[in-house]
Amino acid sequence: MRVQNPVSQRFQYLLEFKQTERKWHFPFLAALCIGSCLFIGYFLGKPAYGSLSSLGALTILYFTSAPITQRMVHLAICAFGIVISFTVSLFFSFNAYMAALSLGTIAFLAHFLTSYFRILPPGNFFFIMVAAMASTFKFDLEVIPTRVGLVAMGAILSCSLAFLYSVFIEKSKVVTVPRRTFNKRRYTKFVESTIIGFFMALTLVIGYLLEFKNNYWISIAAVAILQGRNFEHVRQRNMHRILGTFIGIGLAWMILWFEPEKVIMIVIITVLQFIIELLIVRNYGFAVAFITPLTILLAETGSEIHHPVEELMHARLLDTVIGSLIGLTAGFFLYHQRIIDNLEKQIRFSYFQFKKLKK
Repeated sequence: MRVQNPVSQRFQYLLEFKQTERKWHFPFLAALCIGSCLFIGYFLGKPAYGSLSSLGALTILYFTSAPITQRMVHLAICAFGIVISFTVSLFFSFNAYMAALSLGTIAFLAHFLTSYFRILPPGNFFFIMVAAMASTFKFDLEVIPTRVGLVAMGAILSCSLAFLYSVFIEKSKVVTVPRRTFNKRRYTKFVESTIIGFFMALTLVIGYLLEFKNNYWISIAAVAILQGRNFEHVRQRNMHRILGTFIGIGLAWMILWFEPEKVIMIVIITVLQFIIELLIVRNYGFAVAFITPLTILLAETGSEIHHPVEELMHARLLDTVIGSLIGLTAGFFLYHQRIIDNLEKQIRFSYFQFKKLKK
């Protein structure tokens, strides 16, 4: 009888590939949505516009197996949420601390609402991600309508392609859609949302104090870690994130070393998006190894300034490590039952005291 080494068994999840029912053509659809935005921007001579609209195109990742009417309503609501998150953050980007406050508020609402309506993964992730990115944009009141319009156009493109995909390929399925209900402990989601909102605001504050250029990467790394189901899962995702980023930075360095043309970079981004959607439901660490070069190339495609490769790699790695540690700390509070219980008691006490004062 073969006895497994406890150490190797503990880290088995790093190389484990999970079974999934996801079909290959959905990753192709996701890559088509992102790639189409980038190609349109490139051929119109506005690559930065293509990068912005690709943020709205992330709506496709909320595609569900529900009947087509419910599926399209669900996608439309998610598209609206992404556009609103992006818009609000743009308006508060004039000040670093106001930007952090707005990101914290959006993160609170994103987690609260996705939990309340039981939105399946990616859940709150992309609402917080686009808000974090918008929070670090240079404030310019005149270009806000253009930026919001581009993100909205990307979302509309995703919804349109999702509709065609639903009609001709992925037929409607009869599934049981869970009703929006709270657990018996009515304040749990409120406490969880408050913790996530606080730590998301903290990521921007820390990035600002450390004078990082693209400190939204800290926020993205942190919220990615918090997608775990429990603290053990959060710890595993933290390890996946850091190791995957190391590998991904090496891959990004190899790509940028050849100094490819923007159109070649767009092709690479589209292929990377396809690979990510194939892998992310199977092994998160392997997916991160491709997410890292995708985000770096996406930033470079939309930028008119060429950044030194070493500077990009160093900044990305440092941001990921800091964000992962913040996410791990937030996960400790999020899944520490005694802390959650104490916070719930404080909220209940404050609520009843407030009701007494009103009377």
